[in-house]
Amino acid sequence: MRETYGVALPGMDLSSLPGKLIVIEGTDGVGRTTQINLLKPWLEQEGRAVLVTGMSRSTLAGKGIKRAKEGNTLGRITLTLFYATDFADRLENEIVPALRAGFVVLTDRYIYSLMARALVRGLDPAWIRNLYSFALKPDAVFYLRIGVEDLIPRVVFSHGFDYWESGMDLHSSEDMHESFCKYQSAIMTQFDGLTQEYGFEVVDASERVEAVFRQLRSGIRRVLKEEPRPATPAVPRRKPPEGAEEEPAVAELPVQVPQVLSGGKAGE
Repeated sequence: MRETYGVALPGMDLSSLPGKLIVIEGTDGVGRTTQINLLKPWLEQEGRAVLVTGMSRSTLAGKGIKRAKEGNTLGRITLTLFYATDFADRLENEIVPALRAGFVVLTDRYIYSLMARALVRGLDPAWIRNLYSFALKPDAVFYLRIGVEDLIPRVVFSHGFDYWESGMDLHSSEDMHESFCKYQSAIMTQFDGLTQEYGFEVVDASERVEAVFRQLRSGIRRVLKEEPRPATPAVPRRKPPEGAEEEPAVAELPVQVPQVLSGGKAGE
């Protein structure tokens, strides 16, 4: 029987879900989509059926969220409930059916990003946790962690600063660059707390794409084999000293993804 963080959605049967639910978390522009675009074909080459899902992609609420955000007028509670509706619809109609069919479900962000956003906007932590208590506990959460100073050029050279991902609705600064730095720093602080609370496996996203992929691939292999997880430090591993021998390049899957610095669509 699959476990949730509190309650199950009405009428949802959580028995016999043999698939694996794997979450790739991280801030905007950190490289989540790039890594999922590598992981999906690799898993398929390994003989696994794969479903990829992510925020604001539900048939019920996905398009509505995107339209509502165009006006930059959504209140913090309305925004949070909109995303919770989107997640509930995808959980019921995509994630659970795929897990029942034995798929590996790769989700580009999960409730943790939604919780971090709501917490930064000052909503009550107990209310937020209760709101998302119907979420399934994933088999693994890989948090792509990066500093703001490394994140800025990735965002600038991919899709640029976005109103919502810059936290402009919080009115902390009229300058979008300054607001982005403040907002993303606050989001990262929340993620560090959630890492301790929910036991994320931290991956240093400032590494090269190939190195991040190798670490994710190793972690996912461990999950699929149901091997015990080794102790993981709360901070990402450091780059090897200059002149030190690095790991061999990935041979099984060429890493040739356009815009490798892109972490996802703006505002997702």
